[in-house]
Amino acid sequence: MVRYNLDDITDDMILGESLFLPTGELLLAAGYRLKERYRRRLLELGFTSVLVEVDGTESVIPETIISTHVQREMALSLDKTTKDISDTLNVFDRGERSVQKMIRENRHHLNKFIATSGLFHALDKFIEDILSQSSVVLNMSELSKASGDLFTHAINVTIVALCIGKKYHFTYEEMKQLGIGAINVDLGMVAVPRDILEKTGELTDEENLMLRQHTVFGYLMLSQNPAIPPTSAAVALQHHEHQDGSGYPRGIKGENRPPLKDFSRKKVIHRFAEIVAVADTYEMLTSGRLHYSEPHCTQDAIKSIIEMGGHRLNSEVVKTLVAIVPIFPTGARVRIVNAPVPQLVGYIGVVAKNDPESLDQPSLVLYETRNHQKIKPILIDTAKHSGIQFELVA
Repeated sequence: MVRYNLDDITDDMILGESLFLPTGELLLAAGYRLKERYRRRLLELGFTSVLVEVDGTESVIPETIISTHVQREMALSLDKTTKDISDTLNVFDRGERSVQKMIRENRHHLNKFIATSGLFHALDKFIEDILSQSSVVLNMSELSKASGDLFTHAINVTIVALCIGKKYHFTYEEMKQLGIGAINVDLGMVAVPRDILEKTGELTDEENLMLRQHTVFGYLMLSQNPAIPPTSAAVALQHHEHQDGSGYPRGIKGENRPPLKDFSRKKVIHRFAEIVAVADTYEMLTSGRLHYSEPHCTQDAIKSIIEMGGHRLNSEVVKTLVAIVPIFPTGARVRIVNAPVPQLVGYIGVVAKNDPESLDQPSLVLYETRNHQKIKPILIDTAKHSGIQFELVA
């Protein structure tokens, strides 16, 4: 199978994967021809690409880090939590102090919604799936694909953060605390007035200040819940703090150190928050934000996040992320730009497999000439054939 951008889909192409809404509802089953009305609907829902059946690439099956079933279980839990909290607070055009007062006054109700058994059960499965893998290759294109909602973003951020945690050999308890913080990273957004969240134009300075309060609102909801570890609550408060102290809400600094346990560190960004900050930024870059920004390709997202390392993001965590994210993910379309055999230049193929130890040298399957003529598949292991250069098909 090959991942195609929706803009490149033609009516003769057949969907190679079943697509689901974040709530678990089946949207479109594998095997359907991708007619124009389906493409329009997918674009409306925030999808940017899909897997397509291509002769000769049947063995190319991008591996999911977390099964779609478990992701849907988490999405359903988060969806219910979000609705219950929203109904309890019913925030609309209220000031910062009023919202904080509402959160404190309703803490007993909120506590029932935040630390649910369904959420913890799904999170345990996330951690078990990631820890059971011998190596981590973070194929962002295989995470939740429908964008525009808080819980899809939270699920993707959690998966990225936990993969980083695995690379640092975190214990199960550390992974759980990190995961609880990550999945609730934007919980405070539920307490931001709806007119701000739903505004499509540029926010005023006053509205921006209120939006930034989501870090404080989330922290208040989590910190008053006895089932949430303080280290997890710190993630909600600090995930927009910067290494150079230019972030919010408190303007604390980081030290660009590996996020290992160190009880001597005081008045600096918590290590879990530093990890989630990197995961949050990378997910926003690759997924885009409705009304604000278009998705970046993996290569551009990596370039941007490297540039942020040191002053905004923890440079050590950035290095770890870069080490597990393939520029050429499995299933991605590529074009040969240089080869020992000149006739291959311009041929189109798909990334068939990534080597965790050498992510820049994947195996390819070529299936189309430069003139878009189908050919008998050609398998090329770029680690064994020097001189093969290729690029992602935009």
